[in-house]
Amino acid sequence: MRKKHRLLHLIVGCLFIIIMLLFRTYYRPWVYTNHLFDFYLADTYTNLFGECVVFFILVSLFSPNEMYKPIKLLLYSSCGLMIYELLGLIVEGGLCDYKDIIATFVGALLSYAINRMIISNANQ
Repeated sequence: MRKKHRLLHLIVGCLFIIIMLLFRTYYRPWVYTNHLFDFYLADTYTNLFGECVVFFILVSLFSPNEMYKPIKLLLYSSCGLMIYELLGLIVEGGLCDYKDIIATFVGALLSYAINRMIISNANQ
């Protein structure tokens, strides 16, 4: 069962990478070209989906025990991404956007929910 969970987590992580590439290639230029308001999704998708990529890839490759108790890893990865965002305040020419920090938090919640679905459905 553990190998099945690791494989599912790796597949989900790769799917989020593909989603990020599709957003960068098609969605973001389309939103900017048409001057659409998409609730800042085109601006924050890297933080939203990036948290999911970090969590699912880390769990599948390096720390499979964390998939059953993911809070600590989600907290560490979210804090790391938020610190990276806050470093934009210190670095000359850097940017710090509160929307990206919120998107990172939402991405952690999304990762937690998907992880729970994988674990509960795979056990049936």
